[in-house]
Amino acid sequence: MKRTTIAAAFAALVITVGCATTVSLPDRFVEKTEKEYKNYSQEDWKKSREEYDALVAEMKENYDSYTTAEKVRTMQAMGRYGTMALGSEISGVSEEIGDVLEQIPETINDMIDQIDTAALRKSVEGIKTGIEGLVESIDTARIRKSIEGLTQSIDTAKLRQKLEAVVKILSGEE
Repeated sequence: MKRTTIAAAFAALVITVGCATTVSLPDRFVEKTEKEYKNYSQEDWKKSREEYDALVAEMKENYDSYTTAEKVRTMQAMGRYGTMALGSEISGVSEEIGDVLEQIPETINDMIDQIDTAALRKSVEGIKTGIEGLVESIDTARIRKSIEGLTQSIDTAKLRQKLEAVVKILSGEE
């Protein structure tokens, strides 16, 4: 009987240590990451995520065998790691945005330097010459003559009579 009790206690200890080791592995991994993540390169994060994914797969496989306390610790460890990883991503994006913003003035100055003012001046002079030629080619005498012909062909007496009738209607006289 004593042997059975000792064997049962030993089995319980082995099972407990096995479960504790499985669950404490994420804790150790996350604690290590917490100490070092501020110095991680992109490659370090890639390796860390691969290791994390393997741990998550193992935890999913054994999750039903965990006690409630082990499940809580596992979820806390996963949450802590997720927060660090997200913070790293946000930091990386903000650094990239900062790099882009720093390059904008240089890019604009390069564009300004590339403007060929001589070619621009030549283009403007060409446009000016074209407009002057267009204005000179307008036959103002012909336009004036057309306008005179138009006014002569309108029966102004009849137009006046119609306009006076419209004014009387609008003013309520008719």
